[in-house]
Amino acid sequence: MSKIRSTDEPVGRMAKLMAELYYFMAKEMIDRLGEERGKEAVRASISKFAEARINSMYEEAREKGLGINLETYVKVRDMPGISWERDPNNPEDITYCPMHDMWKELGVEDIGAIYCEIDDILYKAFNAEFERPLCKTSGDNCCRFIVKPKDK
Repeated sequence: MSKIRSTDEPVGRMAKLMAELYYFMAKEMIDRLGEERGKEAVRASISKFAEARINSMYEEAREKGLGINLETYVKVRDMPGISWERDPNNPEDITYCPMHDMWKELGVEDIGAIYCEIDDILYKAFNAEFERPLCKTSGDNCCRFIVKPKDK
């Protein structure tokens, strides 16, 4: 089904495999539970996944003696960004995402869009304001990440 090759860059390959696994699991929930309840279950799963990631990153932050803020998030972020590409003229814009690439190949960008909601959860957990006015899963040519520290 997917066009993943052993010679592909390892981080991108793993991101695509993760995106494909997510798709099969999400699709199964939606098929078994119906559109509304299935998507609700997928969102709940993504929230729980985000919580597990946040707890791990918080633990690392504590080990390093760091506060919980946007600067710390950048230091303890668990998802490598190696295979994602940014616009060199506008670093807020991610022009290539291996996960989106997989969802587009499978024709399921709408299901992939639910996964993308995780970014909002993660940034909020590190006291940041996050906006994504453009998203590849919505048909835009990039994902625009506008992230800034939350005003106190």
